[in-house]
Amino acid sequence: MSHNILSKITVIDMTEGVAGPYAAMVLSDMGANVVKVERQAGDWSRPTDHVRVDGEANANFIALNRNKRDIGLDVSGAAGKQILERLIARSDVLISNYRPGVMAKLGFDDVRCRAINEDLVYCTISGFGQDGAYADFPASDTIIQAMSGVMSLVGEAEGPPLRVGFPLIDMAAANSAVQAVLLALYGRLEGQGGATIDISLMAAALALMSGGYTRYAVSGKVPQRQGNQNTNLAPAGAFKTRDGRYLSIAVLRDLHWIKFCAAMELGQLAEDSRFVTNALRVENRTALDQIIVPMFASQPATYWLARLRAADILCGPINDFADIAADTNLTSGLPLVDPMAANVPQTVGVPIRFNGHFAETTRPAPAKGEHTHEILTAFGFGTDEVEVFLREGVVFSSDGDNRTID
Repeated sequence: MSHNILSKITVIDMTEGVAGPYAAMVLSDMGANVVKVERQAGDWSRPTDHVRVDGEANANFIALNRNKRDIGLDVSGAAGKQILERLIARSDVLISNYRPGVMAKLGFDDVRCRAINEDLVYCTISGFGQDGAYADFPASDTIIQAMSGVMSLVGEAEGPPLRVGFPLIDMAAANSAVQAVLLALYGRLEGQGGATIDISLMAAALALMSGGYTRYAVSGKVPQRQGNQNTNLAPAGAFKTRDGRYLSIAVLRDLHWIKFCAAMELGQLAEDSRFVTNALRVENRTALDQIIVPMFASQPATYWLARLRAADILCGPINDFADIAADTNLTSGLPLVDPMAANVPQTVGVPIRFNGHFAETTRPAPAKGEHTHEILTAFGFGTDEVEVFLREGVVFSSDGDNRTID
């Protein structure tokens, strides 16, 4: 079942990389008509993934650009600008994630775009926002992980700071952008007109750690890396089992501690004066680990998972993607999108089950300029006009024929 609630909304997607493309794709999964505008060089993320699929397309690009149509357009010249103006005039949302100043240099900052279309929702995603002393600094997910404090919290207590191994901040910023766009669209229904939205990766990153930042503001103490251990709970961490798998376990309350001891057949430990409260267990974590670490190593992961789950203890295996793909009981509840075309891999859909259904994928990620003809026609350009645009290189199409329309 397709989510068509946004089917009357048209989005101009002038983004590359991760954050912007994902934000536009979420809107497309909600039914919006998303038009991806690509320059001749293409979205810089197309060739960056080491896993290549069907020529230029790569796994990362495929995962972040489904359900979109793609127009190849050179907006550096007057004709290209006129085409983009018409797209903006007939659209509801524009999303860009170029560095601050790029859209203005092209002649399409928020003031210009909202002069073209006063009801436009104009959304930018950048490293540090559109103004301020940091606005012009280059930024990426990795740099923001460093500057926001995320990396200071990841790693072993005595080890170096570590990067989260996927674009966590990009994805968080993208979701914030989607929320803001939906808020602005609702505002239009309330008669507020268009809106200018400014999303920064830095703000999105810090918002993920709001609890920790508030604790620092109250105490003045900078949180330290704690590895897989939760410094506020014990036992709470990763434990290796006999078959080499790791389990993540967290005992939240003293009542759970009693259940944990029973499940581990360590009933007498529940009354040990060193461990009767969580505070004491945290204080005596080393002594506790000396008891339970060898126990976990004595049996395979499935054995301990069965016992701990039966006791209602928070636990789970530390999976990799192969483990997830092999667990049909787990994947049955996930929005995994089957291939839409030959040589297109499975991807992960938006994690929103709406009225019992995940969003439907109707288009695979597009080739550069794949829908140029279709989009220009839909926005009112005639056959003769399009032929001129193709011949003069103002637009291009993926079929390589820039002389005439098929």
